[in-house]
Formats: sequence, C-alpha cells, structure tokens
Amino acid sequence: MSEPCFRHLPVLLAEVVASAPANSQNLLDCTLGGAGHSQALLKKFSKATLYGIDRDPTALAASRHRLAEFPGVTAIEQASFLELPYWAERWNMSFDFILADLGMSSEQLAAPERGFSFLQEGPLDMRMDPFRQVETAAQILQQRSEFEIRRLLQTYGEERFAPQIARAIVKHRANAPLVTTTDLAELVERVVPRKFQKPNFHPATQTFQALRMEVNQEPEEIKALLDFTIENLRPGGRLAVISFHSLEDRPVKQRFREWERPCRCPSDLPLCVCGLQALGVSLQRKPIVAGAEEIEQNPRSRSARLRVFERNAVCFPGSDKESED
Repeated sequence: MSEPCFRHLPVLLAEVVASAPANSQNLLDCTLGGAGHSQALLKKFSKATLYGIDRDPTALAASRHRLAEFPGVTAIEQASFLELPYWAERWNMSFDFILADLGMSSEQLAAPERGFSFLQEGPLDMRMDPFRQVETAAQILQQRSEFEIRRLLQTYGEERFAPQIARAIVKHRANAPLVTTTDLAELVERVVPRKFQKPNFHPATQTFQALRMEVNQEPEEIKALLDFTIENLRPGGRLAVISFHSLEDRPVKQRFREWERPCRCPSDLPLCVCGLQALGVSLQRKPIVAGAEEIEQNPRSRSARLRVFERNAVCFPGSDKESED
C-alpha cells in the first residue's frame, strides 16, 4: 500500500519537542497534519501514548500511515477543536503535553480542488472537512450581503480595501457568481490600487484568509481549543501553540496572560483580594520563531510563532500583585 501523499514540513520541530515536559506519558496533538510533530514526540518519549485529532480526512489518513510504526500507542480521530471535550471524555484522559499547529499545510494549499490558494485555479471551497462541513467560500460570497462581506474582510482579513472589494463582489455576482479561486483573485487584484500592492504579496491574500477563517469558524475553534486545554492539562503539563498570523496569535497571547495573571482587583490595591489564582506561567515573554536555516529550507516557517504555557504543578494561594508588562 502506497503512502498517502501529504506534503508538509513540520515547523519548529526541534523547539516543539524540546518544549514537552520530561517523562511525558500522555500526549495530545490537536492538529495532526502529516504527523511530523507527533512522530518526533513518540520517538523521544518511547513510553508515551499519543492521542490526536484533525478535521481534514486527507491529513488524518497520512497521519495514520506515518504513525503505524508505533503500534498500540496511538488513538487518532477525525474531530474539530469543538469536539475535543467529547473525545477527552471517551479517552478518559488528561495530558502532559498538548500541541496545536494552527497553520495551513503545504498539501492543503497545493491541492487546487480544496480551493485554499489563489495560485492555482480551483473551486472556491476552503472547507477543512469537505464531508461534514456544508458552507463553502463560494456560497458565502453569493449569499451574504455587501455589509456582511465587508465586515468579514475587515475583521478576519484586516483588509484595508474591504468596502471596495465587497462592492465589487456584489456587482460581479449580479451577472455571474464567483466560482473559482482565480475568479476571486483576479477581482481583488483589479480592485486594489496598484500603488498599494506590495511586492511578493498577492493582493488577494487577506481576502482568502478571511474567507477561510469564516468557512471553518476558526476564531470559535481557537477559543474552544484554549477553553479545553487549560482544563485538561495535568499539573506541570504544557500547552504549545504555533500560530502564523496576528489573528491566531493574539487570542493565544491574551489567554496565556489571563491564565498567568487572572487577578481582577483594582490596581491601587497592594494585595490581591479577589482570590483568583494563577493557573501557570508562559515560558517565554516573546514567541519562539524559526532560525535562518529552517527558513531557508521551509520559507513558510518565517511566519511561525510558538508560545508555550506550563500549568502549575500545585495550586497555591494568591500572592502580591504584579505590574503588567
């Protein structure tokens, strides 16, 4: 049986493996992808059990194939972050190390039929799970109002020309629907003034990002991931999250800060009286980024940001308030 094709280089591989606690026994990979991170973790922790999920059935098949060299120590399921509580209950497990790589895989971007990329013509799909998800990017562009499309592009794409792009989409669909990735990419390229188009940055990049995030409900998924992980880390356990743009990294950074400094007392009080205790500590003030050698081998790693949070080994009473960064 041939290996399922899934071209994906795991980013920050050495850094992820190094961030797992010593003697980790129960590992959870929330974004298996091609299982590059999981494979390396199981090689380091030979006595560990790995639990894993992914929304993408193609990625899941590749993961199962790659992890077949570790018989009896993996449990792999197709699931979204929103479904993690169900599977954790089924597994009856809490975890020493939880990993989430929020980036797109090279395989997803390279497959025209998935519709994630403007570099090749394909249907405007963008569903991570084309079998269980219903709404596609094409349906959003055809059915949403101009106001809704504009707000979507502004919120999830941080697109400066969102009003103009939304207006052009609605005008275009009055005559014919936007069906393919190149249809949309060419429309955006026409709308964004040439003087504002950056070298080596396609003007449709932020529009495609916004649509992908909406199709897959990514902000809700990230919130569900963070809600789940802090409740399911063992004492002394660690959560590692890799993000690739500010809309992924910002909620992770904010939540880590909330866990580390949950106190809501007025700033003029010398001591905490609210009773909210720190849940752990961020292991870095700034995210870990790829080095020059990795970026040369895998240019997509340039955008990767790794943050690691360590759950308290024991609970402790509130201490003196600390000043904010």
